[in-house]
Amino acid sequence: MKNLSASFLFVLLALAGHLASAQTIRRVNNNGVTGTNIYADIQAAHNAAANGDIIQVEPSTVTYGSLTCTKQLTIVGPGYFLADNQPPALQANPIPATMSSITFAAGSDGTSVSGMSSNTTWYINDDNISVRRCYLTGYIYLGFGSVTNGTIIRQNYFYGLLESSPSTNSLITNNIFLSGYISLTGAGNSGEFSNNSVVNGSVSLNNFTVRNNYFGSGFTPTANTNWAFNLLAQATLPTVGTATNNTANVPAASVFAQTSGSPQYDGWYKLKTGTNPAVGAGQGGVDVGATGSATGNGYRFGGLPAIPAIYQLNQTVTGNSLNVTLGTRSNN
Repeated sequence: MKNLSASFLFVLLALAGHLASAQTIRRVNNNGVTGTNIYADIQAAHNAAANGDIIQVEPSTVTYGSLTCTKQLTIVGPGYFLADNQPPALQANPIPATMSSITFAAGSDGTSVSGMSSNTTWYINDDNISVRRCYLTGYIYLGFGSVTNGTIIRQNYFYGLLESSPSTNSLITNNIFLSGYISLTGAGNSGEFSNNSVVNGSVSLNNFTVRNNYFGSGFTPTANTNWAFNLLAQATLPTVGTATNNTANVPAASVFAQTSGSPQYDGWYKLKTGTNPAVGAGQGGVDVGATGSATGNGYRFGGLPAIPAIYQLNQTVTGNSLNVTLGTRSNN
């Protein structure tokens, strides 16, 4: 065979990127690729998996369906906006892997998802769920049906956050929120909301530590909210909660590289060069917004998961020889 597909190479690098001696890597591919541990939709891969397995979801123009997750799994896709964020090239194959909803049901404690695209809302109903570097044209529900603990929502590009029950010890950081809204106001909530860029939509938080965020629309804290080093577009600061070093009347156009046009994608929300009120304005001198981080966990444009990626793939045939040149990089 004289063709080495980018999706197959994506799997090889994923294998290299995980220490998985006791794990099975299950591929999800609906492009006609078949074989052992290869499934056409994500639910089928889940149903065949055991706790601790890795589900590698490959690029496709066709959705992989919905998932009800009842096992502890690592789910990895290729990223999103891969063509929009070039140059430099991020993946040799710029097509994302898209699915519908995920329900993290009982038994999914410890599951992580990264690099996936979704066209709807996700629901969290178990503890220690991690959603990183994903793109949703919908919301994430915390505490869906019962109190949940230890949720991590990091480095995503999506609409907003809702709840049906309280969530405790939630970490919501380095996300870009679009035109939806964030409402986490239940009694019993606790967590940190830090270094997010809220482009539009209202934000209401109860019992969170809120710092280093940009709020492009209304922000409503409660009396037991501690908030500091935030920039707000609204004309005046709220007078509720414990507030220090916050600044009102900061327009989005003074912070972000682009705020209008088409098509909209995450690259718009890089910090604007030149004079910028967000640069170094956060606690400890970090930048305000999704790209700022004191620990190296700033937003990753293109949503590349933390595995090696092939960003260049060239093939030539000479006689019976297939010559392949690869360019790879780490994405931690």
